[in-house]
Amino acid sequence: MRNLTIKRHKSFVGCAVKLKVYIEDPTSNELTISKVSCRKIGELKNGEEKTFQVEEEARKVFVIADKLSKDFCNEYYQLPESSEDIYLSGKPKYNLATSNAFRFDDNDSEEVKLYREKKKGIGIAVLIIAAIVGFGAGFIATSGLFDDLFSKTAYPKTFTSNGLTITLTEAFDEVEMSSYNVVFDSKHVAVFALEEEFSLMAGLEDYTVRQYLELVIQANNQGNISVKYEDGLYSYVYDATNPQTKDTYTYFVYGFKSDDSFWSVQFAVLADEAEEFEEQIIEWAKTIEVE
Repeated sequence: MRNLTIKRHKSFVGCAVKLKVYIEDPTSNELTISKVSCRKIGELKNGEEKTFQVEEEARKVFVIADKLSKDFCNEYYQLPESSEDIYLSGKPKYNLATSNAFRFDDNDSEEVKLYREKKKGIGIAVLIIAAIVGFGAGFIATSGLFDDLFSKTAYPKTFTSNGLTITLTEAFDEVEMSSYNVVFDSKHVAVFALEEEFSLMAGLEDYTVRQYLELVIQANNQGNISVKYEDGLYSYVYDATNPQTKDTYTYFVYGFKSDDSFWSVQFAVLADEAEEFEEQIIEWAKTIEVE
């Protein structure tokens, strides 16, 4: 046996999620991750470092958020056959398509890059499927009473969950996703809310909402994006393309500050529908309140 030490760097992204660590084990039936039989060896909290006992054979080590998203929100590192102890580190990276999957540092082989792109495509497909299912249930419940559930005349519905209140419409349903505090889906628009406490970084409580969003942009390498202040809200917009389907999505990101944390709330929509829904998204964002 040998020691495998993994350091999870402290990060805003996915801070509330306790990550699970699995090791490849052909003899185990505990869990299959991306067609690889694995067994659980431990968990990692935000900023935590742990040492595990693992075999000396060549094995893959996986880090996942939960069993539901294990086949797209995951990362693996190929451990070589050796008796030497191994030290690894990493942190979750901001990406809706992978539910902010964990990423090992210096794990950039061509095989791993291809693996990540494949998982990103699966993640976006899962989000689309969830949105379609949510809309189907809503449509049946309303018996087709209105043609456009997203028009200004649609019945509004106020949701309050896990410290956030927002008024959307009856076309939305709340769903669970481990990387976020609150998620709502619909046929065309999905909403993802994440709370990040001041305790994550010294001095964070002194940041303004604009500075917080700029920090998020910088930390997640989202390029030269400017934060704007409009209609009493701080926000920014970015696009992301699914490499598998080539569909491009637009994300409207809004920042909020409470007594002990910051919140980022994202509205995701297909890029070719972004202009159609932008005005309505702004109105929804104006209704957001955080505890």
